[in-house]
Amino acid sequence: MDKEHHYRLRQGEITIGNNVFIGAKSTVLYDVTIGDNVIIGAGSLVNKDIPSGTVAAGVPCRVIGKFEDYQQKMKKEESE
Repeated sequence: MDKEHHYRLRQGEITIGNNVFIGAKSTVLYDVTIGDNVIIGAGSLVNKDIPSGTVAAGVPCRVIGKFEDYQQKMKKEESE
């Protein structure tokens, strides 16, 4: 594209744990680790590590709750 400038190649590893849901049109940047039992909201930009057992969303992605709380909420709604 641009023969006058030389750009440094940027690489990294993305690590995704078990039982992870990543919503539609989300972007996960390099050098990010997503723990186990995590929900990432749709359209999120994951630019830093997300700990296990959390619900995260936004641009940039932030933890907004606990996975266990969401799980209990879904069980309660299902029983009603």
